[in-house]
Amino acid sequence: MFYPVVKVQVYKNELVFGPGLVTLLEGIVQTESVKEACAQMGMSYSKGWKILNRAEGELGYELLTRRHGGKTGGKCSVTQEGISLIARYKKMEEEVRNSARESFEKYFPEYREEL
Repeated sequence: MFYPVVKVQVYKNELVFGPGLVTLLEGIVQTESVKEACAQMGMSYSKGWKILNRAEGELGYELLTRRHGGKTGGKCSVTQEGISLIARYKKMEEEVRNSARESFEKYFPEYREEL
């Protein structure tokens, strides 16, 4: 079966956010930890922070509320702006994928799967 693959990324001068940041934020929602979310993705901790810090700098708002460690350990939570970014990105991504599928079927009808 043939199908188009579309990856939605948002740039300013460089990448600001895309599926990697959204997946990382979703992991932080679940684990309350950047370190654990990075580990789940197979991403280095330093790369995770680089992605987060770059996005926050470009977007102009915080994606995380940080609570530094101590005896109980540090935790992070995703801000309301971050939750909104996840939701809006996922909706936009779905619309783009649907449009790509429709365009593919229009221009390459011979590869369309019959249901």
